[in-house]
Amino acid sequence: MRAEDAIDVVVAAAAEAGVSAHGAVAVRVGENGVILLPTAGVLARVVPTRTSGGDPRREIDIAAWLAEQQLPVVRPVRQEPITIGQHVVSLWEYLTESRPADLVTLAECLRQLHSVPLPTNLLPRLSPFDKFDERLEAGVDLDKADSVLLRQLRDDLSTRWDVAEFALGEAVLHGDAHMENLLVAGDGRPAFVDLETVCIGPPEWDLTLTALYFECGWFSEQEYREFVETYGYDVRRSPSWPTLRLIRMLRMTLWLAQSARGDAQRQRQLRHRIDTLRDGSAPAGWTGY
Repeated sequence: MRAEDAIDVVVAAAAEAGVSAHGAVAVRVGENGVILLPTAGVLARVVPTRTSGGDPRREIDIAAWLAEQQLPVVRPVRQEPITIGQHVVSLWEYLTESRPADLVTLAECLRQLHSVPLPTNLLPRLSPFDKFDERLEAGVDLDKADSVLLRQLRDDLSTRWDVAEFALGEAVLHGDAHMENLLVAGDGRPAFVDLETVCIGPPEWDLTLTALYFECGWFSEQEYREFVETYGYDVRRSPSWPTLRLIRMLRMTLWLAQSARGDAQRQRQLRHRIDTLRDGSAPAGWTGY
């Protein structure tokens, strides 16, 4: 999705909703788009109707259910998504002066999320390899050997996932639990955002990203220790940790392959990630974006 196309779609949706689109600006554009409408104080999320992931109607329902459970969550400003051509737009509150949560706040909110009763007929089960093939096809700078490596890794990990053991049972998961998906508004209110990945599965899945980022060197030992102490469990103790970390590294590599076009630094990092997955030294030297 191009930024200008996403903005055009949101402007049309805003007109239908009676919301000002003056000064609309792209915040993030990739598989989906996030557009800020500053005058209205609204964030618009744009999803192509052809995509297999992301259901705006379900995200709105999830936000309402999480709010009923007294969980910190972003609020929709319109209860119905808007279809514009081949795209669907949902409108959400803009958390002014927001910042990513620190790791202690993330651990606190994840512990709260993982403790709520499982809902009936609202959430899908976690699917770790969801959209793998289409993301691989969309990847740039991947030659045949790269694709073979990544497919073989997926196949091996899929077999390992089927027999994986988890100590924490099942819970409601965010699904992509990192600091930028838990924002803290200027008034101090935290809120989970990007709800398209919310699902049911082992809590270890939500804890893996922070542990892996620590292994990458993106957090200090003290920061990670505080995260573990606050949540009450170190996922690296799980018998399934080797499987969890490799699945996450595979997903992180595919994400980078989709976003590296025209960016020499990202292309170099993509090549490094594939090389280290091949020789077993990953995540040494992995940088964040």
